[in-house]
Amino acid sequence: MIKKLFTSFAGFMCLIMMVAAVPAFAANGPIVWGTTSTITDINTFTDAGADARGIRPGTFGAEYARMVKLANGDWLAVAAIYDNNGYTKVSWGGTRLQVFRSTDNCRTWSLSATLWEDGRDLDNGQLLQLPNGDLLLAMRSVRWQESYQIRVYKSVNGGSSWNYLSTVDENTGAPGALGNPDKGVYEPHMQLLDDGSVALMYANEKHVTGNPSYSQLISEKISTNGGSSWGNEIYVAWDPVNAGSRPGMPVWTKMTNGQYIVTFEVCGTQSCNIFTKKSTDGKTWASGIGTKVNTDQHGGPYLLSLSDGRLVLSSNSNVLSLSNDFGNTWYDNDIPAFGNSWWGALYQTGPNEIAMLNSVERSVGGHKVQVRFGQLSSAYTNDFAANDNGWVHYGGAWTVSGGTYNVNSVNADKSVLTPYPSKMNYTLEGDVKLNNAGQGSLIFNVTNPSAGADQQKGYGAGIDSAGTVWLGRFNNGWTPLQSVNTAIATGTWHHLKIVVNSGNIKVYVGDMNTPKISYNDAVFTGGTIGVRGGFNNSVSFDNIKLN
Repeated sequence: MIKKLFTSFAGFMCLIMMVAAVPAFAANGPIVWGTTSTITDINTFTDAGADARGIRPGTFGAEYARMVKLANGDWLAVAAIYDNNGYTKVSWGGTRLQVFRSTDNCRTWSLSATLWEDGRDLDNGQLLQLPNGDLLLAMRSVRWQESYQIRVYKSVNGGSSWNYLSTVDENTGAPGALGNPDKGVYEPHMQLLDDGSVALMYANEKHVTGNPSYSQLISEKISTNGGSSWGNEIYVAWDPVNAGSRPGMPVWTKMTNGQYIVTFEVCGTQSCNIFTKKSTDGKTWASGIGTKVNTDQHGGPYLLSLSDGRLVLSSNSNVLSLSNDFGNTWYDNDIPAFGNSWWGALYQTGPNEIAMLNSVERSVGGHKVQVRFGQLSSAYTNDFAANDNGWVHYGGAWTVSGGTYNVNSVNADKSVLTPYPSKMNYTLEGDVKLNNAGQGSLIFNVTNPSAGADQQKGYGAGIDSAGTVWLGRFNNGWTPLQSVNTAIATGTWHHLKIVVNSGNIKVYVGDMNTPKISYNDAVFTGGTIGVRGGFNNSVSFDNIKLN
């Protein structure tokens, strides 16, 4: 949870340094990062001392930003800023929220509105546009250890002005009464449900004094009147067997398969590892803390569902992970968007573009808020008339000559593509010619390649002059999945087509209407493509295409 950062910053930084290593497979994809734009970078000032959290307002800057795309094509962003000495020094002080507008797809920004509540800290802003065009802004509003509120403001003029609408949940007591342990509510995140209602999730410490006791859990409330009032509390993520578990910082979205998925950190008992849970209606959730994400993600997650069905996940670990199977498995993008990532957020800004919103550390202290744009690799074609730019060799002697890609292969040597497209469902095609006896293949969903016949994870589908078409799985070893007897001549081009569709793999050779192989296997769901020779033979490849 964000408030814990300020009391244990050094320890948390050590954690980030340990978990932020770049994955071993440096294939630079499938997201390639480009330009950056700045939303806000407020000036430092000489402050009057630490605030209620023990931090200095003067170098705080801005942080914890979130965006929304409006129906008219504009984008709004909200971020917490500190431009005063805080409510312990002045009665009207505290962190504020500022709303910014972009009319050019997030490239430039202007200030649209500032929201504050005298004597309170505002943070954790999140925006949602209703079908009628009205805008909601949820936030936490806090006087530390005495008053915690999840509040919603409303704008009817596109975000230029805001008025208080409702309080979703709160906990109030005498000064100091709600500390040790803290008993607050934080980090709201809204979502429109299929029935038109607004659902809001948040981290909730109020149950720490209950029976059963929960140090923190994720709660949800639903509004059927556009955020004016809220229904009963729904438990989303909680650990019924460990009171010290702390699920928090929920972010959720609707996937293209119709299900809802929420991601969150679990501190206290799980080292702030990232977990997910799914729901068919966004209102009912199974007991427990869900499923741990199988990549190196820790603290402050954010989840984006792309229009093509893939999921993209970020966290404070500065690792970006993708899923091609609705969150069942994950693989890492190799190059992070920023050197340090704090409470980042992800958005799709074009058919093949995403934007990462981040609280970027400043040399003067605190943070500024920036957006960095990434291109999504989604298709590829090469007839090798010119070169093999972007292909990385693992063994073998590779040449481009006569409009073909050729390898003299000793030990099933391979070449893989980088940056690489890694789609959820796709078709991979290519022409393969065995120049002498042996085998040649196309490989796909490949990660962690290294020199050696089977040193990679993923799949291969190929032909063998002994008279077979085959499909198999690599996992730094070889598992044959299926083969069929087919006459394969040497010195002749054979067209291979591989169709990957929701765990089903079809392999076509020659006849593009009837597959030679149809096999269900979803052990590996993401990675690059490549070509692979055989054992002491020569193979040529041409017209490699993925779409």
